[in-house]
Amino acid sequence: MPTETDKYTAKQPGRVAIQTRFDEATYAKGKVLSAIYGESFNALLVRSLKNEIRRYEERYGGLPRQIEPGE
Repeated sequence: MPTETDKYTAKQPGRVAIQTRFDEATYAKGKVLSAIYGESFNALLVRSLKNEIRRYEERYGGLPRQIEPGE
């Protein structure tokens, strides 16, 4: 059975945990926007990034895959 800290530190398959930094005004507006959309701030960021990638690839073609260490 997972411990209390495991739910915060355990890596989910196919997911990467990152840390981002925002100026206070952008963060505050992002929190309001995520509430308007009825989603978490993290979900707003993920959706926004996916939309930006989609727009870029529609205009310029696919982005190259990042090379992982050991490849």
